[in-house]
Amino acid sequence: MKGKHNRVGIIAATPLAQHKLELVIADAGYEVAVNTSPERLNKTFLANETIRLWVVELTDEGQWNDLVQEILELTNAPILFGDGHLPGKNDEDYLRWRKRMHQKLQSFAPVVEAAVSAPQFNLEVLTRHLEKPRFELPDALKDAPSPNLGPIWVLCASLGGPQAVKDFLDLLPLDIPATFLYAQHIDAGCLAALVQSVGRHAAVAMNYAEHGMQLANAQVAVVPVDHEIQFSANQAVLWQERDWSGPYGPSHDQLLKNVAEHFGKQCNAIIFSGMGSDGSLGSALVKELGGTVWAQTTDSCVQSSMPDAAVDAGTVDWRGSPAEMAEKLILWLAQHHTQAA
Repeated sequence: MKGKHNRVGIIAATPLAQHKLELVIADAGYEVAVNTSPERLNKTFLANETIRLWVVELTDEGQWNDLVQEILELTNAPILFGDGHLPGKNDEDYLRWRKRMHQKLQSFAPVVEAAVSAPQFNLEVLTRHLEKPRFELPDALKDAPSPNLGPIWVLCASLGGPQAVKDFLDLLPLDIPATFLYAQHIDAGCLAALVQSVGRHAAVAMNYAEHGMQLANAQVAVVPVDHEIQFSANQAVLWQERDWSGPYGPSHDQLLKNVAEHFGKQCNAIIFSGMGSDGSLGSALVKELGGTVWAQTTDSCVQSSMPDAAVDAGTVDWRGSPAEMAEKLILWLAQHHTQAA
């Protein structure tokens, strides 16, 4: 599997410093995964394993002694502390500063890192599971006008994810007024088997998210591994000519960012079973833009690190088993329809 892991976090005291640093870091070939002030820093992000380097630029450093100590204690990534000199693009020493920053970034965290192997699954096991009784739509939704595109729910999963996502989708009724994007850490060559096995007994349609695919209600679009996706004005999937950032594809953090920035408060997320912390950064943006975030309960996961990390980051509104989440989603949709009426 191809992949890059070039994420950088910025902590800077002023919006201008944040902006200047983001420009020069992005120009060096890195993705800025976090760009925040010291006051707004979510300290759980310091332990996020997908961020390879932190760039810290603080004025009046004595004011931030305790924070600096916490940064040193909480992150295992290298830290590049600034010297307070951030010239503007029109300053005569800007090019020298830019070159010096690029050299430091490359020294601390070389721009390309070897890809990490995706989790392995026995997908054949899922095809042998018996079909289960589904939940029904409540009366509030049965006769309600169906929107062209209801709320978007991004399903983020890694190790243990296929079984959990299947258990969730198998219980959803056919005409559910919501659309789903399913992002599973997996090798690209296994995607066809994933679609067949996870979607085998589901009433909702599950399809691979080809370039140009139109998002629709009661549909699960399985996100590609080797292509980052964006969305058109008419809500079609657009493949980008670049891989996902982060160690795995699809990157949950990047996907949640792209969906949240396009759909705003219509974007919601469920963090299923998985290793690591992918999704915790992206779910913070989902919350910031007005969306809802759920996570699978620890005891129902094969590996609970991923949903636990989102909880630790303070982005999760509620936790449940896959079956509990399916039931709650139907009630959630009915409530939101009633509020909108």
